[in-house]
Parts: sequence; C-alpha cells; structure tokens
Amino acid sequence: MDLLRRKSFSIGLGMLAVVAAGSLVAGQTVQAPATQNKPGELQDAAADATASIPPSTAAAKPADTAKPVEAAKPQASDEPSDQNSSDVSKTAETSAPPPLSPAEQKAAEAKAALDRLLAEAGALKASYEDYKRGRSKTPVSLSAFRSMELRLMMAAAADPTNTQARDMAGAMRMAQFEILRPSMQIAAVANRQLYAHEMGERMRDDGMKVEVSGRDNSTVRFVSPHMTKQMAMHLADSAKIPEQAKSLQFRRVVFSNGRRVWTYNVRRGRLR
Repeated sequence: MDLLRRKSFSIGLGMLAVVAAGSLVAGQTVQAPATQNKPGELQDAAADATASIPPSTAAAKPADTAKPVEAAKPQASDEPSDQNSSDVSKTAETSAPPPLSPAEQKAAEAKAALDRLLAEAGALKASYEDYKRGRSKTPVSLSAFRSMELRLMMAAAADPTNTQARDMAGAMRMAQFEILRPSMQIAAVANRQLYAHEMGERMRDDGMKVEVSGRDNSTVRFVSPHMTKQMAMHLADSAKIPEQAKSLQFRRVVFSNGRRVWTYNVRRGRLR
C-alpha cells in the first residue's frame, strides 16, 4: 500500500511538473504548492516531467539576439563654419589697412579732388579738339576754358610742386587764345590801321605820311621827302615806334623818302 501510495504521489507530482513547465513556456507564472517535499522526490518528479515534455517544448527558444544598435552618426556641427568665419574675420582684420591720420585723410581727399579736376579738364580739352577737327558740331564756350583755367591755377597755387595742374592750366589758356584768335586778328588789323591814322595826323605838319601795308596790315610805313637814316633812328628812339610796333604785332617798320628805304625788323630789333 505504501508503495502504491508513493507511485500515485510521484505521478501526481509529474503531472504537476508538466503543467508547470507548460505554464512557463506560455509565459504564465504558476505558484509552487506550499507543500514541502523531500529533495529526492522533487528531483525524481522533475526528471519525469522533463522526460514527458516534447522535444519542441523542452526548452524555450532563445530570444533573438538583439542586433547591435548602430551608433548615431554625429551630426555636422556648425563649429567648423563658425571657426572658418572667425578665421576669415581675423584675416580681414589683419589685412585691413590702419586708419588714416587726419593729415593723411586730408591729403587723400585733396588728391582725389585734383584727379577729378584733371579728368574734367581733359574731357573739356578733348571736346574742343573734336570740334576743331570737325568730329563734333558742339562748340566749347570761352567761359568754360576760363573757369577751368582759374580752378587749375588755384590747385597749382595750393601745391607749388603740382606740375600737372599748372600744365593743364596752360593748355586751357592756349585754347582760349585759339578761340579768340580770329577775333583778335580782326581787332589787331583794326588797331594797326588806327595807329597809322593817328600817327599820320600827328606828323602831318612835318610832311610825314603814315600808312599800313601787307597782309593783315603787318607793315607800317613812314614816308617823308626829307627822310634820312639818322632821322629814322631819331624817330625810332623818340617816338618809341619799335615798342608800339611790337605791342601791335607789326612785323616791319619802314622809313622811306621815296628813293631810299630803311627797314626796322621788329622781331630782331635792328634797323638796316
């Protein structure tokens, strides 16, 4: 009877172990019976229960090995760009020229103003050259050259070493002469004619006749029947004829008695 009772008890424990193993496979938790058993009996029951479990359910499949999580790629940081920006700014700061002193700033402004003035004068001169050569029909006024000459002379006076402004002022003056030349020539011809008339009126009582001849009235003639070389030299000295002839741009002064002629060369200042 005791043997039968022990077998019945072992079978019961085996079935209990099977049920407990199935619960473990299904993820359920089964509380162990509070009845305490002997160690030998528990080992036998566990062996029987293990033998009765199908091979597929004898042990739980190992959990899938977790794949190693790839380390997150470091995001591009803005620090390099910031560093580059700082490097660029530092380079710009080091390459930037030092600030100018007040004197240097004033000199730079004066030079820039002079460059603009010279460029303006060059453009005015070029316009006049185009008009002279027929490439332009727009004349350049005399006042424009005169105003430019004054401005250049002021710049040259401010800096005596400024030869560019002085040379360009001379070019503006020559342009004025060229513009005025036709009028000046007409006026000079008229002035020479007037001079001969006035001298003739003054010397009429002495039997002297004064007249002009040649192209543009370039020669003044003093004619008297009593004219001699000594008289011609006396007239030249006393009446200051050579100085007057030079100021009126006469080329020659001729003294004659109708038979002989003595000529005073105004450019050479010599009577022969």
